[in-house]
Parts: sequence; C-alpha cells; structure tokens
Amino acid sequence: MSDWYGAKDHTIGIVGGGRAGHGLLKFFQASKIASVAFVVDPNQDAPAIEAARAADIRTFTDLPEALQRTSCDIVFEVTGKDTAQDELIQLTTGTNTHVVTHHAARVVVQVQDENMERLRTGVTGPLAKIKTEINTSLEGSRNLVSRINQIMSSMQMLALNASIEAAKVGVHGKGFMVVADHMTKSVESVRNLTKEIESMNSNIMQVSEQIDSALEALK
Repeated sequence: MSDWYGAKDHTIGIVGGGRAGHGLLKFFQASKIASVAFVVDPNQDAPAIEAARAADIRTFTDLPEALQRTSCDIVFEVTGKDTAQDELIQLTTGTNTHVVTHHAARVVVQVQDENMERLRTGVTGPLAKIKTEINTSLEGSRNLVSRINQIMSSMQMLALNASIEAAKVGVHGKGFMVVADHMTKSVESVRNLTKEIESMNSNIMQVSEQIDSALEALK
C-alpha cells in the first residue's frame, strides 16, 4: 500500500462558499485524515462561509490573502468560474499546494451526494419503521397501564369497603378482613409493577427520541 493512502493531517482549502463548497466542507469535516484550513468567498453570507465560521474555520473574501495567510496541501475550486480557477492555478504554481479544478471537485461532491442518498435510502426507511413500531407499542402499553390503574383503584375501594364492613361485624368479619388485607397488598404489588412498566416506557421513549435525532441528522 502506498504511503499517500495512509498519510494523515492533510489540510484543505475551499474556494467557493455555495452549495458545492458547503458539501465539500461537510465531507472533510467528517474526515479523520484531513482538515479544512479555510473557505474563500466574496459573499460572507454564503452557506459554506457561515458553516465554516460556526466550526471556527478561517474564512476569507480574497483568495490571494487566504493563500498568503494560511498553508494547505490541496485547494478545491468550486465556484465553477474559469477565471477563479485560472487565478488559483497561477497563485499556486511553483508551490507545494495542489489544485483540484471545479470539474473534478464537482465529481467529488456528486459522489458524496450519491453516498448520502444511498445512506438515507438504506437507513431512513428502516429507522422510520422501527420508530413507528415503537410508538405503536408505547401507545398500547400506556393504554394497558391506564386500564390496570383503573382496575386497581376499584379493587382498592372494594378492599377499603370490605375492611369497614368487616370491622362493623367484629369477630364475625375476621375472614373478610383477611381478604381485604390480601386485596390491598395485591393492589400495591400491581401498582409497583405498573411503575416499572412506566419506567421502561420512559426508556423506550428516549430511544424513540434518539431515532428522531438520527433521522434529522440524515436530512
């Protein structure tokens, strides 16, 4: 395997802050072997410029100034303008900086877009299906817990009434008192169980929210 394949710490310059520049910026931000040194565009409101500022990457309005004040191994020209490309080639002639023309850069951006679309297609559908199944299960579980709590409330009221009636008849109501006591303990046990179910539902809900975040990141 050649050395260049395993080389690290490549520095990248991007000339052009539009959609293509923004795509390249995101592409290299995800890299472990390359980092963006600067983004150049006269329009400081361009998407790649704003994203670069947010990531603490240097931005310039002037190409000669960018090349003078920073050093980079490779510069991608993605303005699509031959004049900008010619200027970049002229400024980097005789230096160690390599230039990737907008024709070649466009291929990189298009391949990146294809890969992202493939990722969205392969991941978004299954994730969305899992989220739907989770939400359906959660809704069913919550409805079940609600019904159980209603039954437990009714049982608790019956147990209380049984205790009151047993107390009225004294020793003759001892058997009813035992039954009422067991009903009360059963209600408490089931109530604790529903709390555990609700806790599990909360954890599952967090998973659902994480899926939402993953789906949002893929947009």
